[in-house]
Amino acid sequence: MDENIILTNDHDYQKIQSELNAGKKPSKTLRYMMQALENYRQSKKFGWSRPWNKYDVVNFQSFRLNDSDVQLRRSALDVIAAQWPEMPERAQRFIDELLNGEAAPLGFVFFQEFNDDGNLFEGAVLSYGRINKDNRRYRDRLDLILESPVADGYSVGLSRIRIYVDPFNEQDKKPLWQGVIDNPVNPLAHRLFNRLADISWAWKEDSSRIWRHWITEYIDYFGPRQWPVQASYFYVPGNPGARIASVAE
Repeated sequence: MDENIILTNDHDYQKIQSELNAGKKPSKTLRYMMQALENYRQSKKFGWSRPWNKYDVVNFQSFRLNDSDVQLRRSALDVIAAQWPEMPERAQRFIDELLNGEAAPLGFVFFQEFNDDGNLFEGAVLSYGRINKDNRRYRDRLDLILESPVADGYSVGLSRIRIYVDPFNEQDKKPLWQGVIDNPVNPLAHRLFNRLADISWAWKEDSSRIWRHWITEYIDYFGPRQWPVQASYFYVPGNPGARIASVAE
């Protein structure tokens, strides 16, 4: 089986999924199959996968949130309200329903490296989602991404925030709304960035927090850090001296 696997229908998708679950093929073949599966899922917008967390990105840490992390959710709401007060009403309503609804959303924190057209960033992705109520194959998702540029191996500090408001929409595969803030000065954003940076180091070996699935072995956007870093806000394996301390509030 070569690397140019293309899935054209749900039958192909289900067949490849079964073969991946069996895990009996060589690693190289499984990687090609996983890429084909991801491409098909992306075209149909199945599951959690989103393009802004796939391309030119490597997620080097993944953690699950639980009911004890409600303060993180509140902090995300505060940052969003402060940074995007003019957000469209539909997007505001979705965020309120997701983060303030009776059922707590599924929550994750991903730490990633992102090559943005040659500009290097390390970032923390605070991600919340739920199973779409009308079709369980689909997911509604909200991502808040706080990023620091990396120059010559040194992380600069919070310099950009991105948001993707993305409830599933069968008629439109693009996010409902997205935004970006360069050089944010709001202290709430910097406080959240520092909290997420602390989590990266504090939870690095916490098995109750670490999210890992066998399929991540065959997905290009999961893996170890790709660039050498001398000073980072986020966990650097084997180099605690690289940690940049959070700025005192």
